[in-house]
Amino acid sequence: MRKVNKRRYLLAFIITAAIFFIGFFFGFLMDLTRINYFQSVNDVNQMNIRSLQLQNDLVKSSSGPNQCAAFRVMFNKAIVELEQNRERLELYNQQSKVRSSDFDTLRREYTLSQVNFWLISKSLQESCPNSSDFVTIIYFYSDDKNCPLCANQAAVLDYYKAQLKENLLIFAIDEKLDQQEPIVGMLKQTYNVATYPTLVVGNTVFNNFVDKPKMQEILCARYNTNYPELGCNVTGT
Repeated sequence: MRKVNKRRYLLAFIITAAIFFIGFFFGFLMDLTRINYFQSVNDVNQMNIRSLQLQNDLVKSSSGPNQCAAFRVMFNKAIVELEQNRERLELYNQQSKVRSSDFDTLRREYTLSQVNFWLISKSLQESCPNSSDFVTIIYFYSDDKNCPLCANQAAVLDYYKAQLKENLLIFAIDEKLDQQEPIVGMLKQTYNVATYPTLVVGNTVFNNFVDKPKMQEILCARYNTNYPELGCNVTGT
């Protein structure tokens, strides 16, 4: 009978454990680096929001065409940065295995930034109607279990966002954050959101999945400018 070499098995165990802990350690460091990065990104977002709010106050006090045009340029730039940060945050959140709770906090901060930008966009439309021919959409989504069509809805929104760029502002709200962030619950109550997906286009609520033809119809009715990307004759509402 072959004699078991205990020292060999012990050495294999030590090497395996060392590899595991090294992997865990580097994973922790990567998560920490990502968290620190997004914390700095959120700080920049907050400064952008404060700057835009001040610019908005200035526009309200003297809303000339030059002020409105300048405000829209800065607003568009901040929105692009917000969308890029969302994509990075979702990617890193999927890769994170160690400090997921920290990413939940960052997602909460990102959601607050979205709501702030949404409020500023509404104010911009009121203060500078000639410089703000864009449509806002709040997209309430949930997980696959509660919302099997959310992936399809996101694809429809992504399609029109790619076509219309800064002329379509989409603010995606994870309804499950309502346990952590009260503003999510308040928005759900405001628009009577109980099913998912739910879209709030302007001030109109759509409680069911909206496919591409229906979305085209909805958007066409809300623009005052003809956008060839929409493939319709815009009359405005």
